[in-house]
Amino acid sequence: MSEHGMEKEVASDLKYMKSLAKEGQQAPLLGGRFTVLWGTLVAIALFTQWLVLTGQAPFGPEALIYVWSGIGVLGWLGSAVLGRSLRGKPGTGSIGNRAESAVWSAGGFAIFIYVLAVIAAVYVGKAHYGIFNTIMMVAFSIYGICYFTTGGLAGNRNMYVIGALCFVAAIINGALINQPIVYLIDTGFVVLVTVIPGALQMRAEPSPVV
Repeated sequence: MSEHGMEKEVASDLKYMKSLAKEGQQAPLLGGRFTVLWGTLVAIALFTQWLVLTGQAPFGPEALIYVWSGIGVLGWLGSAVLGRSLRGKPGTGSIGNRAESAVWSAGGFAIFIYVLAVIAAVYVGKAHYGIFNTIMMVAFSIYGICYFTTGGLAGNRNMYVIGALCFVAAIINGALINQPIVYLIDTGFVVLVTVIPGALQMRAEPSPVV
């Protein structure tokens, strides 16, 4: 290949990379429906846990495993249904949306694995039940990583602010660990960093391609 041909190829590659970056920044993110779903379910579970731990619920702590298990099942089923609703939405193949999907899938799986590790620590390793109170600390930290990563790849600086709030929530969880009030505070934080941003994200979605 001649030197001129190589220069044209390099220029073409650079132009392609620039177009991909521009695509990732301009295409609206489509994950809002998932954050609204999971945020709402988790907020309900956290509020229920606060009611249980403060003696205001009609059932005891032994029922919490069913509450959280039910939330998990509803979340996964709901995600499968919502995934189908993305068909026909422009921008699903953009860098930003592909990154958002990959990062949040990995983040959600990481939280799930940590929950399994905590359960194993309690029922196999005989750890104290208080270790369950570390789950939201870890979850908020992972939320923050997901928001910063997605925001950086999609060129959405607003996500940096949400990610920072997630890190603040993680610190507060550490400061108030083993205190029931933390679950009420977590309920508010979850709504703040998932439900509200997710709803705003859904409003910005483009109309389906007809």
